[in-house]
Order: sequence, then structure tokens, then C-alpha cells
Amino acid sequence: MSAVEGSGHAGDTGRFRQRDADVEAAFFLPFLQPGMTLLDAGCGPGSITCGLAERVAPGHVTGVDADPARIETASSYASDAGTGNVAFLVADVNDLPFDDAVFDAVFANGLIEHLPDPHKGLAEMKRILKPEGVIGVRSPDWGSALLQPDAEPLRHSISLRNRLQRHRGGHPEAGRRLRGLLIEAGFLGVSAGASAESHGADDETAEGARYMHSILDDPELARLAREHGWASVDEIEEMRLAWTAWAAQPGAFAAFFWCHATGRAPTTP
Repeated sequence: MSAVEGSGHAGDTGRFRQRDADVEAAFFLPFLQPGMTLLDAGCGPGSITCGLAERVAPGHVTGVDADPARIETASSYASDAGTGNVAFLVADVNDLPFDDAVFDAVFANGLIEHLPDPHKGLAEMKRILKPEGVIGVRSPDWGSALLQPDAEPLRHSISLRNRLQRHRGGHPEAGRRLRGLLIEAGFLGVSAGASAESHGADDETAEGARYMHSILDDPELARLAREHGWASVDEIEEMRLAWTAWAAQPGAFAAFFWCHATGRAPTTP
């Protein structure tokens, strides 16, 4: 399950630090070669960034994130891991502090869905790519989910989560749009695919329930739900209890789509 922008940093960090380039960037790794320069846009706490750095060594990787706390965490992570060919800085993906055509590759995992204007961010990523440089983007798509056992309060809670993300300027169904967004941004040879993130063991279903509880416990969600008539306090509590009951079922299972797309910058701007 993907975090909603604005969730607590500590909770996000614990979940995001479990991410690994071999999994989250598997679709992108075949495009990478030793010696490349790479930008990880929206790098979070740096676990994927360091994995990418290993792939392009002795090339160099730069990770950027708008959240200073995540950049601090990423820097510490790289130091602890002994990854020397990586640097992190606070930056807005809509206004990257780099000259034109300086990177061989750009990667963005779990970022596009949070950009109010994805076209603007992708235009910046294309600007800093060298001619024929490669881009790889990956985002969840909350427009569909497999749930067993299924229940209306679970579906209602997902709908509520998506309303919150839209209110914050995000796009819960960004995943299915990635191929089109790259084409609209002017990238060439664009292809797309998808994988599923599943919760099919006791610890995984428990983590999934905890994530949904963290969304439903968000004070901002409670306020907006009350102001806009999205859900009552009692309905939100019913959703919380439904997730607890779901995770306790011996056969509980959930799967959510993650979509990805790759493309290349044109030979001329």
C-alpha cells in the first residue's frame, strides 16, 4: 500500500526503508549501465537510491526530495550503507536545480501521483536528461483492489483515502496514466507495465490494516470528512473495525496495482 502525501514522516520512513531497487526498480534496471549519472526524483529515505547507485557505479546518483527530514534520513542511510557515489539534496521536482541535459537517467518511484501538475514535473525531468537519456516512473493505482474477504466498509475507506489524496492535489489513479503522461511530455519509445503488491501473510495483512488505520486516524481526514459530508465519525470507526476484522481472518488477502513506464528523451529539445 502506498502512503498518502502528508502522512507522518516516521511512519512513512519505516515503510519506505523496506523498499529495494531490485523490487521497486526491477523494470528500470535493464536500462542502467556502469558509469551513468542518475537522478532519483522523490527519493524518500534513500534505500532505493542506494541500490541504484550500486548499479551505476562508478557513476554518480543524486537523490532529491522536497522534505528535508527525508533527505536527512537518506544521507544517514547512505553513510551507514557505505554508499559513496550518491548525494542527496532538498529540491522541488518542479524546479530542479540542475543545468539542462546533465543526467543519463531519471527515476521516480511513488512521486507522480503526488504532483498537482504531473506535466510540469515531467517537463523538468526531460529538461535535465541528456539526449536519448532514459526515464523510469512508477506509481500505484488505487482505482482497483482485490480484497478477500470483501466488505463495503473496506471499499468505503479506500474511496475516502482517495478523496483525501485528491483534496491534497494528488492523483490516486496515476498509475494507469503513466504511459500517456510520458508521451504527452515528449518522451519517445514509451512502454508501460504493471505489477501487484500483495498482502497474503499474517504480518502483511496486519501491516495493511495498520496503514489504513493511519489514514483513518488522520485528523485532517476527520475534519474534511465532516465538512464535506464524506463520512461520519461512526462510519470512520466502522471502517477501522472492518480492517481489524479483515486482518484477523485466516484467509485474508489483498492486492493493489503498481504501474510503471519507461521512455527516452528526444535527440533534440
